[in-house]
Amino acid sequence: MILWFSGTGNSRYVAERLAAQLGQAQKEMRPELIKQALHIPSAERDIIWVCPVYSWGIPPYVRSVIKDIRFERDGNEDCREMRHHLVLTCGDDCGLAPEMWRKEISKRGWTGDKVFSVTMPNNYVCMKGFDVDSKEIEEAKLSAAPARIDEISRAFNDSEGKVLTDVVRGRFAWIKTRIIYPWFVRHAMSPKPFRFTKECISCGKCAAACPMRNISMEIEKNVDDGRQRPRKRPRWGDNCAMCLSCYHVCPRHAVMYGKSTLNKGQYMNPKV
Repeated sequence: MILWFSGTGNSRYVAERLAAQLGQAQKEMRPELIKQALHIPSAERDIIWVCPVYSWGIPPYVRSVIKDIRFERDGNEDCREMRHHLVLTCGDDCGLAPEMWRKEISKRGWTGDKVFSVTMPNNYVCMKGFDVDSKEIEEAKLSAAPARIDEISRAFNDSEGKVLTDVVRGRFAWIKTRIIYPWFVRHAMSPKPFRFTKECISCGKCAAACPMRNISMEIEKNVDDGRQRPRKRPRWGDNCAMCLSCYHVCPRHAVMYGKSTLNKGQYMNPKV
């Protein structure tokens, strides 16, 4: 079983390609996933988690899924015999994210086995100095991804039973994961700065793309220009995973995160 979480499609693309190659079922980590036990087919012994790297760590939402999800097979909700693996998507490097994931897995009494990373186009744009890749770099990463996913697929088949970590850690991994990640989670993940601009056409694509169902389209209040009816506009709730799908999917570039995203690019994986 492959469980994936994705905002702009990178992790979804990796998960779907792996699922096809390994003959595994795949399921998105929607919030409703943890409301009841997830049935695992008897023939499957592996859980492969696929998710992006957030500030050199595991997305807090994915950590919450690991904490609360229940698996069921043949009437047994323990399923401790299953092997757990991780495939990370990252724009550049992943720091100590594998160790963070293994720690979360061990809290459930499970064993973290193989961990891989796949380099994919950058999509974080909400801080100074961060933007999407140039088109040349984006295309180069997308062109290289299939071969890397094929390599990971072969590793699952050829190194069965072996603990393996095959990732791009980058420099200063300890500082990035142990110091920057906690700061990022505490101070840079609030949905409050999200807003729409006058370019908004009320298409609702931001709400439809949100994996957390955190965006509602509501009638704009106190608008009476004498020319048109009030439109429905996006409203962000508090249950935000900071995946930025709402920003990147907007066809008019009308979703902003404070002033941080002014003149920044957009990216959605073209394969999904």
